[in-house]
Amino acid sequence: MDLQRLKWTKNVKPNDKPWAYEEFKVGQRFKLAWKDNETNAGKPQKDDLILLRQHGYVTHLVKVLDDNPGNETPGGDYSIYRIVETLWAENCTNPSQAAKAEVVFDYPVRYRSGNVMELETLRTFKKRWDNDNGLQGFQSHVQGLLALSSSS
Repeated sequence: MDLQRLKWTKNVKPNDKPWAYEEFKVGQRFKLAWKDNETNAGKPQKDDLILLRQHGYVTHLVKVLDDNPGNETPGGDYSIYRIVETLWAENCTNPSQAAKAEVVFDYPVRYRSGNVMELETLRTFKKRWDNDNGLQGFQSHVQGLLALSSSS
């Protein structure tokens, strides 16, 4: 899997179930929701990759398929969305230790916002990865973890 476009992370919260988006497996498309920030939702470009986090785990790697955010119910909570495709998904019923956010990112992750965050602009990301080949080093690290996860 080519992770050169992995540039983002986003914390997601389930509405009425234990895990958000757990029903979406590899190859499936869905609407990735934002609460009320269309500007932030528009930051990832088409084909960019986003690691989704929840409950201290990385649960999905998704690819952005559209060019701009959509809006289902203007003014409603979580009405802003991007169409994404699942490239990798963790078993949310029994998540592995390798999917813990602190293992994937290789440092304690404290990002709580539901906004998408550009990895290279995060102070903690830079502190950990700048001397270890930066974003490219992180992408290689994640590539290895995903390969291990999919082979188990």
